[in-house]
Amino acid sequence: MKRFTALLLSLLLLFSCMVPASAARMMQTFSNEYFQIYLPGDWVIDLSSVADYYGKLDLGFAYSGDKTMLLEAYLNFYSEWAQDSLWINDASFEDYLIVLMDDFKNESPEMISKFYAGKYPGALLKLTGDYGTYLFGEIMINAYAYSFYFYLLNEDDTVNSNITQDEIELFQSILETFIPSNTVAATNAN
Repeated sequence: MKRFTALLLSLLLLFSCMVPASAARMMQTFSNEYFQIYLPGDWVIDLSSVADYYGKLDLGFAYSGDKTMLLEAYLNFYSEWAQDSLWINDASFEDYLIVLMDDFKNESPEMISKFYAGKYPGALLKLTGDYGTYLFGEIMINAYAYSFYFYLLNEDDTVNSNITQDEIELFQSILETFIPSNTVAATNAN
């Protein structure tokens, strides 16, 4: 019996040491002063592009370890949405969705899904631009629009338009991990 107990305790100790290392490989945090999201562990996060382009903030990008997927993050401020809490009023979200679809009317917008990142609703669209088909996700918290672009890439870094359901689900699962910064969330907690 003592041998069995010792073996059991040894196995429990071994597993408790392995869990943190395994969890670290499963996800990593892409964060800045505005938000955080979680990405697969093999992705590379690059903040070298962070800049303010006349009100549109480039918040960096990330790509998969095999360089076949790219995610870009941006933040825009739209004062006309400052009084709307889309997570409180479904009618406001529907109005927002109409405006969003109109913004992308030249890129054949296709609504994929409405998703939630905590209490905040977001829209996931499939768009086709001059360079090919890509995914777009946006979460609007009052006047702050957190925009994420997701591209599949070919070996020559051109856009691969063959987006599958697996890529859509991966992108949506990343967006669902979105958490606004404490400053923005506190400012907009109405």
